[in-house]
Amino acid sequence: MKKNGLIAVLLTISLLLIATTAVMADEPKYGGTFNCALASEPGTLDMQMTTGVAASIPARHVLEGLFAFDATYTPQPMLAESWELSADGTVATFHLRHGVLFHNGQEMTSADVLASLERWGKYGLTSKALWSHVTDISAPDDYTIVITLDQPFAPMTTYLANIYGGPVIYPKSVVEAAGDQPIAPKDLIGTGPYKFVEWKAGDYILLERFDKYSAVSEPASGFAGKKVAYFDKLQFFFVPEDNARLVGVQFGTYDYAVNIPSDLLSTVKDDKNVVPIITNHPPIYPIMLVNNKKSLLATNYTLKQAILAALDMTPIMAAGYGDPTFWSLDGSYFAPGIRWYTTAGTELYNQHDTAKAKRLMKEAGYNGEPIRMIVAQDMTAQYNQALVVKDQLEKVGFKVDLQVYDKATFFARRNNVKDPQWELAFSYYSTTPDPSLVLMLNPNYAGWWNTPEIQKLREELNKITDFKARYAKWEEIMRLWYQQVPAIKFGDAYQLHLMRAEIGGGYGTEARPPMLSPYFWNSWRK
Repeated sequence: MKKNGLIAVLLTISLLLIATTAVMADEPKYGGTFNCALASEPGTLDMQMTTGVAASIPARHVLEGLFAFDATYTPQPMLAESWELSADGTVATFHLRHGVLFHNGQEMTSADVLASLERWGKYGLTSKALWSHVTDISAPDDYTIVITLDQPFAPMTTYLANIYGGPVIYPKSVVEAAGDQPIAPKDLIGTGPYKFVEWKAGDYILLERFDKYSAVSEPASGFAGKKVAYFDKLQFFFVPEDNARLVGVQFGTYDYAVNIPSDLLSTVKDDKNVVPIITNHPPIYPIMLVNNKKSLLATNYTLKQAILAALDMTPIMAAGYGDPTFWSLDGSYFAPGIRWYTTAGTELYNQHDTAKAKRLMKEAGYNGEPIRMIVAQDMTAQYNQALVVKDQLEKVGFKVDLQVYDKATFFARRNNVKDPQWELAFSYYSTTPDPSLVLMLNPNYAGWWNTPEIQKLREELNKITDFKARYAKWEEIMRLWYQQVPAIKFGDAYQLHLMRAEIGGGYGTEARPPMLSPYFWNSWRK
């Protein structure tokens, strides 16, 4: 009996130790380096000057704005503590948090915010819609910013929360020295939970914990709420080869890898050390930009309609994303389940009508001029889609000049507003929280859609504060989109990311859902 009793006691102790170890393994802990494999090297981390997703992944750990999006893409105060709007909607007063430090040890004040917002207003890639209505911006004291508008601008906090080409806050001295040029990595000073350490070209970006970070007290949600830097360091490696990113996660070289081709999912589905993360809400939207400024297609809407009529989206999406688990056909700018989703105009989506395409080509006066299509070969999905689109257009009689570049050259050529030598450019974009932030509605974005009709609708959209009225205006814009064809959406695509199973914090779960780009604060190694 004594022996059995002793065994029972020892068994109980063993079970308690196992249970305690399991609980402790799930508890947050500090230390270590988190290694993330990016699919490409960013051109800059100055988020006022880029809309790049690759740039945003490391940058959002370093840089913050007055607001940030929570898990529902609702703007929440970040560097702002609170704000109020005048009764007529034209004067916005922002009260800044006290005691927020930049990575150089300097306290953030309204002088820094004022300088950062003014630079963004002049040079930022997404500022024009808001800034065209700003009549005055001032800092009446060290912790207050006042923006005065000539008319109400409904999505103001959405613009202030957007990091892609958005108003991140730097020290005044940094932005004044930078002017209209991207901020050099050594001067990349923000208020985020990690600070910039090193950028080794062609290899990696290294960040380390900012021990004096001032977190908000609200619960963590998406990009908003309380952020804790559990890892000592974050290292972002540039790994363009898909298999290298995948194998790196399998063998523990990387803790996280972005943009894994969907057909490689089977390679890891039975690997208990790897957690697949499918970013299907929101999806990404593969798209073909149309040059609306200086090109054969610029104002020839009939010729654009001919291209649209010729396309069969099923093989185009299959070429880019393989298994239908990772894509679906839909012509709305916003995917189903997002409150801005609409079928307005989409009767012209996925026509695959050869006869109609040929008829419209003739009506448009097409005489065999080459249609210049540009694509980056190291953007695998887009390159594969370009091959299919080329084949489909040539089958109806278009002459297609497909020009393939490395990614850096592609973006430089695509964004050359002075001399844009292309008709069609392959890319993709991510869900925005508000129609006013749709890149193709920005007249300064590649494609440069700025007809009088869209100017009027864009202006009206931004004045309206009532959701139903704004939704109706967005439907008008979608109908105009399919008439003037500033870009062609192929469908909805779902990205595959991979994460090591020993990473704690629940990223990728319902509690911490994938956002437009991954974030690694509030994560730790078990």
